[in-house]
Amino acid sequence: MTPALRFPDLLSEPSRFARWPAWLSAFVLALFLGFLAWGTLHPPVAADLADKPVHALKGSNIPPDPAGDDVLLYRAMADGVRHGGNYYAVAAPLLRDNNYPLRPFVTFRLPTLTVFLAYVPQPLALALMCLLVGAVIMAWTVRLAPALRTAKICSYASLFIMMNSLTAFSPALIVFHEGWAALLIALSLALYRKERWWPSLLLALLAVMIRELALPFVLLMGALALLDRRWREFAAWSAVTVLFAIALWFHAHAVWSVTTVADPASPGWNASGGWRFVVAAVQNSTMFNLAPGPVTQILVPFALLGWAAWSGPTGTRVFLWLAGFSTAMMLFGRPDNFYWAVMITPVLFVGLLFAPAALRDLIASIRRRPSPGI
Repeated sequence: MTPALRFPDLLSEPSRFARWPAWLSAFVLALFLGFLAWGTLHPPVAADLADKPVHALKGSNIPPDPAGDDVLLYRAMADGVRHGGNYYAVAAPLLRDNNYPLRPFVTFRLPTLTVFLAYVPQPLALALMCLLVGAVIMAWTVRLAPALRTAKICSYASLFIMMNSLTAFSPALIVFHEGWAALLIALSLALYRKERWWPSLLLALLAVMIRELALPFVLLMGALALLDRRWREFAAWSAVTVLFAIALWFHAHAVWSVTTVADPASPGWNASGGWRFVVAAVQNSTMFNLAPGPVTQILVPFALLGWAAWSGPTGTRVFLWLAGFSTAMMLFGRPDNFYWAVMITPVLFVGLLFAPAALRDLIASIRRRPSPGI
């Protein structure tokens, strides 16, 4: 008789791996251990992230900001629009004079957030972001409560969400497009229901209009609706994609009107920083940036395994989003793109609560003896 495996039982139901065949559980466990070992043996180094010194911004009277040149750049853009400038006419010289690339057109951020911050007073904008952070924490607390055994465990989940949502919340970082988009996606995931999907869709539409990095999330949600043959929902997600494509087309033409072939171009997004870059970016973009490096190298694989273990549809959606975006970061992220990790950090570490059940059921599946005659 196989002895019982004693792991903390935090989930209210068996994990996804409870009934998996031994060979598939062995594959998943080997993959998890591989990422864990690789991260431990190949810790992030300084070259994995681009640490730029803070400079004064040319073409602007705004003093240097300790939060970095990018924060200063986005503040200057909003200030220029606030004083009557056209977004593209304001952005192009600021990028050009401060040695930022102007080609291809995606090097210009979509104008949505900049125009919003130009006309909304900063205290009100901060209040709105505060409300958004609070909504993310509350919505996920409600969503996770049935999946976790006790209210105390649920409070830990809320703490993880709060810790890593607040990294996007400060007077300086309010200009960062990724922070807004990440919180909107996190809220979209928490509010999604098959029978009531439109709030999730509207939040995703707003996220993708702020930062195009949210497009993979829209495509994922549309693909899942298609697989479930929910035709009306699939059509709605497709409409979001079409609306974004139209907006991006107008954005591209506006950028082309203020740039020339002589302007500096981006070095491209084929750095292939791999798993080490993902771990370094997550550490730099969360509260764990104060922890020793090995902590994040261990926690990130456990968090992803935990999300894979939650057998409900929400767990599936979150895991596919986290794993898919992490893969994109591994393939395309440059050292100065570390802030991409903000897109997945609000909910990532909640998976740590599901990881003990995942390990328990994976090991039990591997050790389980097949029934006679099978």
